[in-house]
Amino acid sequence: MVYTTAERIEIVRFYFQNNDCARAAARAFNEIHPDKFIRHQYVIKLMQKFMETGSVTNKKHQPERPIINEPVEVAVLGHVAMDNNQSLNQLSQTSGVSKSSVWRILKKHKFHPYKIKLVQELNEDDNDRRLEFCEIMSNNLLNNVNLLYNICFSDECTFSLNGEVNRHNCRYWSDTNPHLFRETHTQYPQKLNVWAGILGDHIVGPFFIDGNLNGAIYLELLETTVDPRITELLENDENLLENELVFQLDGAPPHYVVPVREFLNNRFPGRWIGRRGPIEWPARSPDLSPLDYFLWGHLKSKVYATQPANIEDLRQRIIEECRQLTPQVLANVRALFESRLYHCMEVNGSHFEQLL
Repeated sequence: MVYTTAERIEIVRFYFQNNDCARAAARAFNEIHPDKFIRHQYVIKLMQKFMETGSVTNKKHQPERPIINEPVEVAVLGHVAMDNNQSLNQLSQTSGVSKSSVWRILKKHKFHPYKIKLVQELNEDDNDRRLEFCEIMSNNLLNNVNLLYNICFSDECTFSLNGEVNRHNCRYWSDTNPHLFRETHTQYPQKLNVWAGILGDHIVGPFFIDGNLNGAIYLELLETTVDPRITELLENDENLLENELVFQLDGAPPHYVVPVREFLNNRFPGRWIGRRGPIEWPARSPDLSPLDYFLWGHLKSKVYATQPANIEDLRQRIIEECRQLTPQVLANVRALFESRLYHCMEVNGSHFEQLL
């Protein structure tokens, strides 16, 4: 029986998808095409020809950069099947096809260049702690529909004056290249250490920290700046409830000193989330923190869209961008937190970014 080039492409794919097994490839093909039965011996011969010539047709003389045709497509797709980590340049060299032709072939067959996502490293027992936290929070949410609105999520972040700028969003139109550049590194970096919180439909802060954060500075910040602002919000937002207010912080060393924990126990008795808190915050879990998975990245994409003129300009940009955040945006951030809880439980506390 004569098989079309498209059918031979299918056979080659099935062969690689089934761990180089000719019998499995034949079965897979026959299930889809019961009217075009093949035996595993045919698959073996076809693969021998493909491995020798890079084609499922008889070897013919081709120019150094062949035009796109079905045999060429088979060759390119075969090389992808053997190693799907190759770049366009590498595929062009190994298949003898131009880079642009490789791209058109892959696009035609709906291949996409997926990027690796960087995630926080997890230690051996982190999964259990993350799973426990998500289960506790999801159960609490079932019992209190207003819980998320009454959690103050908090964190700190450093903004450097010469911060990273997304160059893909920067364009300079001119009839000649102006060769513009921007200084991004310095031996004397200027930076702002920023504390912020998300409580209901409000951004608490941003508040700026002088120097490096330690336990004493953090306690003073909570007592003299953060708590008064939370109290003010409680007085002006009827949906915020004093007896249901929960304060969240991660396990950074300044958050764990005894005076800070004593303050939290007095101010939020039985209602704070943190290291050794009434609800234990799982270590190495920025993917569960709204400040990490949303706020800091959002702010930096905005404030560094163009280079800040000076440290005061950077400060004002951070303040202004926080003011621009709408209640709807923050409602979406809260909904995403709940969604992340369930995704984390779905993978038993492991990484879940691939599910989002």
